[in-house]
Amino acid sequence: MEILLVIDMQQKYMDNYEPDLLDRVNVRIHEAVDAGMPVVYVRNVGKLENEEKYVLAEGLDVVSEYVFAKRWPSAFFSEEFVQFIERMQVDTINMVGVDGRCCVARSALDAKKRGYVVRLYLDSVAATNDNFYIKKLPEMQEAGIEIVSD
Repeated sequence: MEILLVIDMQQKYMDNYEPDLLDRVNVRIHEAVDAGMPVVYVRNVGKLENEEKYVLAEGLDVVSEYVFAKRWPSAFFSEEFVQFIERMQVDTINMVGVDGRCCVARSALDAKKRGYVVRLYLDSVAATNDNFYIKKLPEMQEAGIEIVSD
């Protein structure tokens, strides 16, 4: 099974990225829905006492109930997320979201290490600095992650 994983598209972070990022992510969400692909959301929740400050972004199209919380950069630190994708027999993970150099990169690399086919949709991923393009993107390509740039 193939899923679209939307990483950390949260209101708290949106001011750090181009205004049209949300629109590009929503396009990918609707492409997944049209293809019959489950859309899964993972959000950073920070410290336990601040969890309510980490809401999904206003305007993000939430088309499923598959929303998982994580406290560390990789989505694979969410035990509930890992159990879900194992139960759903996921073999391919398409990724969009933020931040490309941290949470997206770590999730992609962890997914690849666990044997998943991983695609990163570059038009729907953003990073706050150029380290993503200089260091992380080549590292992900070397690991066998497919970078889709259309």
